[in-house]
Amino acid sequence: MKLKFGGLIEKGDRIAVALSGGKDSVALFHALCACAEERGIEVCAVNIEHGIRGAASVKDSEFVRKICDNAGKRLLSYKTDAPAYAREKGLSIESAARELRYKLFLQAIDAGFCDKVATAHHADDNAESVLLNIFRGSGLKGLCGIPETAYDGKIIRPMLAVERGEIDRYAEENGLEFVTDESNFDDAYSRNFLRNRVIPLIKEKYPDVENSLSRLSAICAEADEYIENCAKKAVKSKNGEAEILLGEECEKPLLSRAAIMAMKAAGLEKDYEAVHVDAVLSLARSQVGARVDLPHGFKAERRYDVIIIYKDRGAQNFCFPFGEGVFDLPGGVLTIEKTVLPEMCKNKKVAFFAKERAKGVLYISPDAAEGAVIRTRKTGDVFRRFGSGGKSLKEYLADEKTDRRGRDILPVCARGSEIVFVAGMAISSSAAVGDEREIYKIVYESKTED
Repeated sequence: MKLKFGGLIEKGDRIAVALSGGKDSVALFHALCACAEERGIEVCAVNIEHGIRGAASVKDSEFVRKICDNAGKRLLSYKTDAPAYAREKGLSIESAARELRYKLFLQAIDAGFCDKVATAHHADDNAESVLLNIFRGSGLKGLCGIPETAYDGKIIRPMLAVERGEIDRYAEENGLEFVTDESNFDDAYSRNFLRNRVIPLIKEKYPDVENSLSRLSAICAEADEYIENCAKKAVKSKNGEAEILLGEECEKPLLSRAAIMAMKAAGLEKDYEAVHVDAVLSLARSQVGARVDLPHGFKAERRYDVIIIYKDRGAQNFCFPFGEGVFDLPGGVLTIEKTVLPEMCKNKKVAFFAKERAKGVLYISPDAAEGAVIRTRKTGDVFRRFGSGGKSLKEYLADEKTDRRGRDILPVCARGSEIVFVAGMAISSSAAVGDEREIYKIVYESKTED
């Protein structure tokens, strides 16, 4: 029985076999132990009693302990309640047990028991997974079947190319003892129904169905990897937000994948469905400012040539008197300090201020700030920008292509409805510096900037 090592197992690795006591996992455990010294690896085991089959499940775990004791290998045992977890999360027993298994595998790694966990998935399991995903209406990723690695290489499957017949022969030739899980014969479980009833019927007509499905999964995996790499180029994340770059090259298959990537990058990692992906895609054809709701309080919004996905944290209004200090605000850090215009810049004041404004640094007259407050924008705000005519603040921000969410948390300095300055952007005509000895320097570092 030939296991795969390249790219999965390296010299010095501590490999814990997910050992249930069944034929497949016992064969994997035996094969790895047999070559451990030659490969320079350490083999141990992790066993999980799911609380599904009562005394029979406990007995299987005791069998696993005997195997490890006889082999002189370390064993880490877990006991969990998959039925209760399934009820709590609204999952099937199969899904609950699988979710708990991988949580505990990763826990074993994080605890330092091992470096990687090897599961006994084989070629027939992969074929079953492809069929199961087809019947569930899966997309391309589902047709890729079971990957050789998961969780950044922490979970490995060195037996994935081995067929069940090879495992049977290996177990017989080496006189391996194993337990049989009677639940494997319960066709109420979807995978068992496929394995015990559907696939045998298919094989009557197509005897090589497992190999055919393996080829299909390999072809789909190549296509999926290509789409994944292309979609990655269209997604950027920063500060808890993710954006999807729109363009002619971002066609629907790429945009769909990019939408899923962006949701995950923003923190929405579960409970999204096809309808939510479609809602995000609809923004590519919508006007700037259009928004859609996503699960768990997340939003997707069209902003010019991108779609932004973010967690809606509700209203973040603020208002406080103008004064010196460093203020940590929802959208960035505002620094206000008194300063003196450098002597060398006085004759080139306009050029100096323009250069500083390009970096988001503003200077204002002390008279303009008297009685002013720092706050979020309000309806009716008017901004008479220095060197330009007056217009509503709303119009100014729209002209500057400031995104809608950014406008709601952008600090402004105001006296009544008159805007003195818009942090990081511009000052009003009334705030222009004259011959004052001391002036105010305003610096705003946005949290949404790269």
